[in-house]
Amino acid sequence: MPVLWYLIKTWVGQEEDLVKEIRRTVASYLFKECFVIYQERIWRKQQRSIVHRELLFPGCVFLTCEGEEIGRISRRRELAAGISRLMGRSGLSILPMMPEDARFLERISGEEHVVKLSYVQKDEEGMVCGLSEPLKVCQGQIERIQFKKRYAMVRCRLWGEEKMLVLGIMLKEDDNRVMLTGSEAGNAAKGTEEKMEITDMMKIPAKEMA
Repeated sequence: MPVLWYLIKTWVGQEEDLVKEIRRTVASYLFKECFVIYQERIWRKQQRSIVHRELLFPGCVFLTCEGEEIGRISRRRELAAGISRLMGRSGLSILPMMPEDARFLERISGEEHVVKLSYVQKDEEGMVCGLSEPLKVCQGQIERIQFKKRYAMVRCRLWGEEKMLVLGIMLKEDDNRVMLTGSEAGNAAKGTEEKMEITDMMKIPAKEMA
């Protein structure tokens, strides 16, 4: 059975509250999952690599449904009505997503709906010679990689708009990084060490990363 994706646009800062309310009050038969998409990023602080999570798409909540295309319009109306009622306002909008947009987000965020750090390998001259997923999925769309600030800029088109995603990367020197969760993200002295297994590396021409 196909899985349909919807994008719910809300106010920035209210994403998690909306997810909780939908899960609590909207009829469960109307949707499969309701979630936001996070990404991992690295802070470099006092020669330490601090990993934290932040929203990849502020103001956006995602909802999936199992069902045939024929029920798409009626389901969207029911969802929109339920969401508007529970939030007590009509400012929310729910939009069906294109299948290619959904596939792209599934590939980069996985079942956990988190875009993990991508390992970037450099050669002896400091040029990129390898990538791991999820950045490898975006290989042909990478505009720039900023090594010091640990991010890559990826140009893509989502829900009919051109977007520049800023995705977190890690380098060899980040192997002993510290992962922060919850309130720990505001305090770099806390956290537990977490290792990332680097798999499925792909060599790419350095000129593509210029």
